Formats: sequence, structure tokens, C-alpha cells
Amino acid sequence: MTAPHLLRQLSIAMACMTIGAACGGERRTEEISAEAKALTVFGPDGQPRMFAGDQDSSGTRLCFESADTTLPYGAPVTVIHAAAFPQFAIAGTLGRRSRRPCFPGPPGSVDSIRYAVEAPGDTLGWSGVPIIVLGKVAVAQMRGDTVLLAVEPGKLSWRFRTCASGEGIHATAWSGTPLLSPRRWHVYYYLGYDIEPDCTPADYKPDSTDARR
Repeated sequence: MTAPHLLRQLSIAMACMTIGAACGGERRTEEISAEAKALTVFGPDGQPRMFAGDQDSSGTRLCFESADTTLPYGAPVTVIHAAAFPQFAIAGTLGRRSRRPCFPGPPGSVDSIRYAVEAPGDTLGWSGVPIIVLGKVAVAQMRGDTVLLAVEPGKLSWRFRTCASGEGIHATAWSGTPLLSPRRWHVYYYLGYDIEPDCTPADYKPDSTDARR
């Protein structure tokens, strides 16, 4: 390699580092589609794209399972740690999907797909069952020790809660104060072993959930 050619290669490498940490980072950005960046929280059925999360088998990142196999890589994600005190939220993006199981417990539907969640520090302070909110929303806010998320512009922010039943966790979202306001989302996470229950009927009552109100 001639000296001028070597100098040119070094100049390109330095430019990559100066502009965007690395040219490889630019390629990663290009992989994220406009559809992913603009994905809304509510799906075509009017229900929120929300899921109970867990750590994947490597223990290094969060994941969740969904029957929807078309969720776009790179879509914005908000992770709500509702069981922590105080609660906290982390922003991230949707990672790659696979058919490997996410949860360590009994497998879900055979049609479910596992999605990874890329969120900086997503395992730090991990407690309970995190709630995964998929789609473009405002930055989560704190009121005291509680996370507030403006899921529906111009309406009350949603708050989040988890509670224990006999063998699992009920994760819920409410448009207002939990247990006293309309419940907008609910999922049951099965643990497979006995725990001390602390749920109320409002946490799991079927007719209290309607995200289309």
C-alpha cells in the first residue's frame, strides 16, 4: 500500500470517528425504517401494544413474546418498572425477533415470537415484571414515586401497577390513579409457584379493561 493511499484510509477512519463515533453506527441507523420510527402505541384493533417483559436467556437484555410477527425492528420502546420503588422508566428500541422462548416458565402460544428489547442499562435495578410499551409516545414523567406516560395526547396520563395473585403477576395500566380510574390494559404473567397475593378484584376484573374508551 502506497503512502498516499494509506494516508487517505486514515483520513476516512478519523472522519468516521469525528462525525458519528463510527461509520458502522450510520449503517445501523439506516436499518431502522420510517414505519418503525412512526409506529403508534395502538394497533389496528384499537388495543395498546403493551407486553409483560422478562430477561432473555442470556440475562443481558429484556424481551417479550407476541403473536404479532410483523413488529418492526427499531421501533421506539418505553420500559416501565412498575414494581420498583420508586418506579422508573427507560427508553429503548425494539430488537430482533426469533422463535426461541423468552420466558423461563411454561411456554406460551406456539405462534408466539420472541422480541428482544434494546434499552441502555435495562437490567440495572430490575425488579418484578417490567411493562413494555411499544410505539411512539412522549417521554415518561415522574410524579413523586410514580411513572406517568402520556399515551393518549390531550387525555390523562397512564399509570402502571403490578400485583401478585396466587401463582402469578397481574400487570395493569390505568388512565389515572390505579384502582380508582378506568383500567386500560391488563396482562397476567404466570410464575408457576405460590406467592403471597396482594391483588384486588379491580386488578383483574374482565369488564374493567377497554383501551378504546
